[in-house]
Amino acid sequence: MSDLSELYKACRNGDVSTVQTLVASLSLDDINRQEPNGSTALHAASYYGHKDIVQLLLDKGACRQQLNKYNMSPADEASTPEIKKLFRRPTKERNQRFTTESLHLEWVKSAIDVREISLVNITYTKPFKNLDEASTIICAASELQDASGMNLTSYFMKEACRKNDASILIQAYTAEMDFYRRLNHLLAQLPFRKYTTEDRNRWYVQYVATIDTSSQFAKFRWKGITYRGMMVTEEDLNEYKIGDWIVNNAFLSTSKDRAEAEKFICVPKPNKIPLITKYLVTRDRSALDISSISEFKDEQEVLILPNAVFKVATIMRDKRPIEIELSDK
Repeated sequence: MSDLSELYKACRNGDVSTVQTLVASLSLDDINRQEPNGSTALHAASYYGHKDIVQLLLDKGACRQQLNKYNMSPADEASTPEIKKLFRRPTKERNQRFTTESLHLEWVKSAIDVREISLVNITYTKPFKNLDEASTIICAASELQDASGMNLTSYFMKEACRKNDASILIQAYTAEMDFYRRLNHLLAQLPFRKYTTEDRNRWYVQYVATIDTSSQFAKFRWKGITYRGMMVTEEDLNEYKIGDWIVNNAFLSTSKDRAEAEKFICVPKPNKIPLITKYLVTRDRSALDISSISEFKDEQEVLILPNAVFKVATIMRDKRPIEIELSDK
């Protein structure tokens, strides 16, 4: 096809030098351009086995899950195991996403029922008026101006507006960049209380409210069992009793694949105990299955939403690793 872009042709032909020259000045919109044949430059590099070009495009923020006319992503088109591996989240970052070493940052514990506070926060926080407002406010947020990967965050926000698709807000969260780290850090710093007017007007609280209220997320609502790994101290573990209420201020990444949660807690650490948290999700509002829109589908990610309330159902100290079961019943 004569109207294929120069970038696409260079990626198809394995011309690393030309690709390096082109991506230095191209926008992400240009890099992620869908060609007349339905594929992107990343599809071509992946399909034709050009590993160095695949890595170069991924480093520039090329979209990993854009589908071609055959409903295939660049990861699906990978021609070798080595190329397919490039589409996985790096081990260190994967570890940080699905495990934690601080119960206090992850959970707010209470001996009383915290559902009323959680319900008030969910009910009375207003979402962004529309996706255009969400994009404008998020991209201008002072807390994100020095964040790595903001060009990719901005790309996702523009795509959400262009397609009128709120689910792309979550796709941005799944990408390996500072956006999700900064977002979660800000949410975790909020005191667990009924939100003040100032709290409700914070962009990261409105982001959560948009996900809570948009009908476009109905198809991602999920019930079932999902897992998260932890490395905790004995003192931390002793604080939790059966019947305690747990609520999380921030998003929590979990996996339907128990092995995914366990793999990063098998390496011993001084004064730390490996622990698996098993979440039993029965309510519509507690979790989203985002594996189908994630930039890293192999992780089978289920996202526990902020203000989700769970009760400690069991603590199995005789298991290895120790297991805590939380239920939102």
